[in-house]
Amino acid sequence: MASIVKRGKTYSVVYYEGEGKKRQQKWESGLTYSAAKAMKAKIEHEQAQQTGGGDSENHLKEMTVSEFLYEFIEKYGAKKWSASTYDGNIGLLENYVHPYIGDKKLFSLSTKMIDDYYHFLETEAEPATNMGKPTRERITASTIHDIHKVLRCAFNLAVRWDYRKKNPFLNVTLPEHKEKERVVLEPSQILKVLKFTCRTDNYDYYLIHCAVLIAIGCTIRGGEIGGLQWDRVHYEKMTFHIDRAIDRISKKNLKLPKVRILFKFPNLIPGAKTCIVLKQPKNDHSARDVDIPQIVLNALQLLKQMQEKLKAELGSDGYIDYNLVICQANGRPMMTEHLNKRFKEILVEMNDPEINPEEIVFHSLRHTSATAKLFVSHGDYNSVMQAGGWANLEMLTRRYGKHSFQDNREKLAQKMDDFLGGGLEETKGDIGDTSGAQAGAIAQALQTLLQTNPDLLMQVVRSVQPANKE
Repeated sequence: MASIVKRGKTYSVVYYEGEGKKRQQKWESGLTYSAAKAMKAKIEHEQAQQTGGGDSENHLKEMTVSEFLYEFIEKYGAKKWSASTYDGNIGLLENYVHPYIGDKKLFSLSTKMIDDYYHFLETEAEPATNMGKPTRERITASTIHDIHKVLRCAFNLAVRWDYRKKNPFLNVTLPEHKEKERVVLEPSQILKVLKFTCRTDNYDYYLIHCAVLIAIGCTIRGGEIGGLQWDRVHYEKMTFHIDRAIDRISKKNLKLPKVRILFKFPNLIPGAKTCIVLKQPKNDHSARDVDIPQIVLNALQLLKQMQEKLKAELGSDGYIDYNLVICQANGRPMMTEHLNKRFKEILVEMNDPEINPEEIVFHSLRHTSATAKLFVSHGDYNSVMQAGGWANLEMLTRRYGKHSFQDNREKLAQKMDDFLGGGLEETKGDIGDTSGAQAGAIAQALQTLLQTNPDLLMQVVRSVQPANKE
């Protein structure tokens, strides 16, 4: 067992290690109270595992929420989650779960207790400090939904392990939360960005020019753009082979089963806790061949010439060649956060009254690209889904396919105006007898309507699926 001792303004966790004469007292000092509670639960869980108590019926009765969650992380999260998901979920548990309900008995947790807990998080609890971002007064509904997602998953496993008879998180009351729709750039705005950055005498500008072209023309993620290498660019086939992405990963997470490292870049800062790596994509659907528009290939050929010139001028000491397509002027990798920062700086520098840099991020380009491809392909969702590497159609329609451009909406209104006006005049005597022109107008209007309303599309798809035969 472990205990918490207050020492001045901080807290310590006191516990014992070893047996007999080798038994020694240990102190974990300088902690906040919430951190001390989390540390106490972790130590007691590790002690229970060492003594084999985790299998005893008595231990199950005494098991706390924190003890169970540490076991859940060890036996489920570490095996199933990517590095970023793992770090994010650990942060949620350490900041918002262990300090508040971690010492509750696992079997005693009820739906009412969870409702009270979520209400407390929403109205009273203080948000954890997020370095580099302004501190909020209250925990957001989005964060509470993220916490709930982890806990619901964990307690589903508790039921499977026979730790509990039912999951108390299934019927809780969550704060209302509507996912904020990402602001996307209109095609005319994208052209302004491309024109502004098309400076062949300035590598930094032209690099972003090419990154934007790739994002728009090929619908690939920022990490995939940063991880793209020249031997993955096939000029004759006019395709990219996407089989890797760049990422920054905590060194302690490098051995997670879901993290498959292809290359680790040398660290420039001694003692850094993270490292930059090339890793396999986030899911099996992400590995793919993507068609490249000719305009993108032309720009990349010029970018390659600029890089060759930099290598000749800077030498092997000044330019480290990692064979990266999108990289810094010294050859070092361009992380997603670097792309985003530089992209926003360019938007600020453009000072366009129609573009708000605060609302736009580099990832917005993927949304713009998906929307544009759906429009020019007349709603070919399967082709767009495969090009973008989405795992399923629902993800594309729910997050990316729901945008529309102002120009497209105006064209749609005009088509409906033509249909309702001129089309009706062509109708013959019989009300069901419609001319070919009007039928074409109806088909075109419906096609565009389905494209601009993905939810309606999904309903139509489900309605025509054959029923299961018994």
